[in-house]
Amino acid sequence: MTNLDDRVPTVLTRRGRVLLALGIVAFFLGGLALGGYLYLRSIGVYGEGVPGDLVSVEIPKGSTVGDIGRILESSGVVPSAFGFRVVAYLEGGAEDIQAGKYELPQGLSARAALEALLQEVPAPDFVTVTFPEGSWLTDFARILERDSHISGDRFLSLTATAQLRSDLLPDGIDTLEGLLFPSTYQVIDKDTPRTIAQRLLGQMEEEVAALDQSAIEDLGISPYEAIIVASMIEAEAKIPEERPMVAAVVYNRLEQGIALGIDATVLYALGEHKETLTASDLEIDSPYNTREVVGLPPTPIGAPGRASLQAAFEPADGEWLYYVLEDCEGHHHFSESYDEFLQYKRAYQALDC
Repeated sequence: MTNLDDRVPTVLTRRGRVLLALGIVAFFLGGLALGGYLYLRSIGVYGEGVPGDLVSVEIPKGSTVGDIGRILESSGVVPSAFGFRVVAYLEGGAEDIQAGKYELPQGLSARAALEALLQEVPAPDFVTVTFPEGSWLTDFARILERDSHISGDRFLSLTATAQLRSDLLPDGIDTLEGLLFPSTYQVIDKDTPRTIAQRLLGQMEEEVAALDQSAIEDLGISPYEAIIVASMIEAEAKIPEERPMVAAVVYNRLEQGIALGIDATVLYALGEHKETLTASDLEIDSPYNTREVVGLPPTPIGAPGRASLQAAFEPADGEWLYYVLEDCEGHHHFSESYDEFLQYKRAYQALDC
């Protein structure tokens, strides 16, 4: 028979019960801590993340931290919008995030995403605007109004009254017609009519400065007058190799005091883009009517491109005084005599273009 005093005690001492309770509490607290850590890691608060493909993310103006978090989560940049809010609260600085477009990798931790947004400068929004060669100031304004946020009326008011000056612009001329270089430009949100006009004017100044000035100096022609010639070449010549020949005709006629007779200047005087001119159109009383007025028109009649500028500054060597269309593709016959000109003109009129 076993002695009761020799049995293992089944009732814990007071100290033992306290230790057991503490152990159970520690176990549960440890479990909660581990679970909390794993949860915070799953929402990107902890851990490094695994950066993946770049995505474009746009942060609109006035976005809250919650808005930014939701944008990042929906783009796959962070695993959780809530996690981003937690990190933004703990780290601070979210108020310094700029609105705009960012290129960010997917799979970032919330902390890495916050750092990226604070360190990177957002790419500016822009639209691409193309101004064709030969454009008038009114065309520039219309295209800007149509394709960007720039007010066409404000742009036209600024440029048509030459509120911006240029070394190319002579005294007494109060319009920038022909001095804005036609090309393709990016217009950003911060652009204004003035910044756009300055950019186009500056580009024309660079284009002209890069040209050989010796030929026009020998002719006694100023750079501005050469731009006037280039604007007429732009309107008249569509075949590249003919542009320097058209320039030669203009300079030869100027030297001999013969009216230029360029119909494109009459169109400019009328203020209309149209295909044909009537007899009454050709009689318009205007300094731009080069059928009636000898010499250059007062200003360019449009914005010449690079090829027309080069032709005006580097004309061909020839004695031609006339040119007339040769075919339906835009080629011209060039001649020194009026009789030859009339012969070529009759041949063209016989075509069915």
